[in-house]
Amino acid sequence: MAQEDILEDLRTEASCPVCLDFLRDPVTLDCGHHCCAACLQQRWQDLQDILPCPVCQHHCAYRKLQKNSQLSALVDMLKQLSSRGSKRKKQQEQPLCEQHQQELNLFCEKDLELVCAQCRGSCEQQGHPLIPTQEAAAQHRKKLKSHLQTLRQQLEDAVNGLEIQMKQRDQVREELKSQRIIACEMFEHYKLFFRENHRTCKFELQEVMTNVSQKITEIRDEMSAYSSSLKSLLSDLTKMSVQTDLGLLLKVRSLQQLQSRYRELKAPEAFSYTFQGTLSLPLYCLGLHNISKFQVALTLDPKTAHCNLIISEDRKKALFDSEMTVSNSTLRPEAFSSHTAVLSCEGFEAGRHFWMVEIRGSGEFSLGVCKESFPRQALGPQASMNDCWKSQQPVWTLFNSDTKKMIIGIFLDYELGEIWFYDISEMCPLCTITDSFTEKVRPYFAVKPSSSSTVMTIIQIQSPLYTLVAPCSTT
Repeated sequence: MAQEDILEDLRTEASCPVCLDFLRDPVTLDCGHHCCAACLQQRWQDLQDILPCPVCQHHCAYRKLQKNSQLSALVDMLKQLSSRGSKRKKQQEQPLCEQHQQELNLFCEKDLELVCAQCRGSCEQQGHPLIPTQEAAAQHRKKLKSHLQTLRQQLEDAVNGLEIQMKQRDQVREELKSQRIIACEMFEHYKLFFRENHRTCKFELQEVMTNVSQKITEIRDEMSAYSSSLKSLLSDLTKMSVQTDLGLLLKVRSLQQLQSRYRELKAPEAFSYTFQGTLSLPLYCLGLHNISKFQVALTLDPKTAHCNLIISEDRKKALFDSEMTVSNSTLRPEAFSSHTAVLSCEGFEAGRHFWMVEIRGSGEFSLGVCKESFPRQALGPQASMNDCWKSQQPVWTLFNSDTKKMIIGIFLDYELGEIWFYDISEMCPLCTITDSFTEKVRPYFAVKPSSSSTVMTIIQIQSPLYTLVAPCSTT
């Protein structure tokens, strides 16, 4: 009996963990496990860098492995011994019915027990289906193999899921590190004014990183435990699958218990994270840093320009000339006559948009947006504020020489119904207008007729806004 046990252990060791049959053209992996060369190549067919061992999931360095000739010869000898041993075992140790001492050649699907021909009558009277042992073993072996295949796939998915989670953790860390670097660059520029904010922001980012790492560690532990359970169950079913027909059927109850364990196993839910945080900086600095990403390229529409506004060839600049006059016969129907203003060619019906205007000279000017239907030839009282949203409370004024310059940033959030005005030169907010937009709006540029010389230029920048000017004064 001890020899049979040893032979059975040898059969298990000489079996391929993939096809569960004797090893064919066996190869030895870096971790020491063995596998059929064809089974291993099929398992690794769609894999690139990660080549896992089918047993322990250890990563192998090379795809091409040398055949283990010595192990192949041992497997051939073991096959001969197994063939002889199986015949001898069937002849000498055939299980017999305890009641009738006859060969157990039938299987009761109801009671899940082996019975002899003499027990057949009592089983049929109870309506229990009986089938030959060979047929019953084939059916249960087929079910077992289907469960083994599913378990292997689940184990592979669990291992791949764990790899993905680890990669995602590294990506999240890199993203958070990048965000921290950006924050450090910005705070270095404003270190006198933002010293306290700098410390707070770093703490918040570190807290996010800690929470994400903790969550992914928890998921990793859950996935590791799930993988261990799958490995244990796979090992038990693998050993059972190489049993003889009668040996397999004698352990059908245990098989069903293992199947119940398999049904109860649930894969942990994967954790994903996308950085959604914002830096704890004052709105007028952080807002500019973020909204500049919505910068749009605008051009002035000459058809809408007032007769005292000269539009440059590139349609980026409007020059106010108080001495310029145009006869009524040459007035354009779309041009402003009631306001010394011009619209952009572009209009917006949704989304968020940011643009900047450089103002030079002296005088008063106004910027904003207006409806497409805003009246442009109205005389007398100015058009309703419901049609035009502009920075006229107060109107910004430039004094003194022609060298005076201001850069105004305008941010439009159509859905929220908000228009923000920023003094880019001082990195400070000017005002906010809130309303609801129901139709297409177009950027609006205007000067007061009393202005002596005012030039408005649409500008764009590629570098971060906070690098354009010096930090705000802390006094």
